[in-house]
Amino acid sequence: MRRFALPFVVAVALAAASAASGAFPAPYAVQGGGGVVGPHGVRFDALAATGSTRLVAIVDASGKQVREATVAGAFGIPTLTQAGLAGGLSRDGRTLVLQGMGLHATSRFTLVRTRDLAVLRTIRLRGTFGFDALSPDSSRLYLIQHSSAQDVQHYVVRAYDLRRHRLLAGRIADKTQRGWIMQGWAVSRATTANGRWAYTLYANPGGYPFVHALDTVRGVAHCVGLPWKAVDQTPVWMFRLAVKGGALLVERADGSVWRRVDRTSWSVSTP
Repeated sequence: MRRFALPFVVAVALAAASAASGAFPAPYAVQGGGGVVGPHGVRFDALAATGSTRLVAIVDASGKQVREATVAGAFGIPTLTQAGLAGGLSRDGRTLVLQGMGLHATSRFTLVRTRDLAVLRTIRLRGTFGFDALSPDSSRLYLIQHSSAQDVQHYVVRAYDLRRHRLLAGRIADKTQRGWIMQGWAVSRATTANGRWAYTLYANPGGYPFVHALDTVRGVAHCVGLPWKAVDQTPVWMFRLAVKGGALLVERADGSVWRRVDRTSWSVSTP
């Protein structure tokens, strides 16, 4: 497969990202990037501190800080796309997953109870991992495992059992497309209302842009390639995903629909 350099505008966007971010491409961890907002309007943010991380909870509407705690080590809020979409919160808002800063041979994640910001547990995994999603019942943590700290553009999706405290064997892959190689840059994310499906749009220089559809309940995935003839994928960075009934819409910046993906058959059509 041919590989091309990222478009100039993408490189500029990455360079302009917070200096406190952990790594590129997404998912990476950010300190002081605005945080992530929970279902009750409380925003959680991680801030740099000497030898530790200052975790704060702020009422988003008023800006009033309501809780603060210190977490040992350098952790940040997981960022799911290159545009800075924050993640890490469970669907019920009770648990927040923090990700270790930077790229390392051993990755760390800390689970925090949002009610009082108490640390529930810290997970250490050999390899370069990033947060991807949580199942609706918070029993499974889905992770992006990069090939290495030096090759972050190639990766597989893994699952961690939070009840049994172990990384599950094998990768979460599309069994109908065994030859599919996961690579690219996360552009947009859409999640169903019940939290079961997480859809991620990837720009894939040198190949086809695609949607990674992750069923966080069953632990299965589907990769949906999108038609693209041009070498330059700069326009893909303006696309956004939206769930509408039984369809996943790939929308342009002006809100018009570029492609429609059937969420049952995975067929791609032009509106």
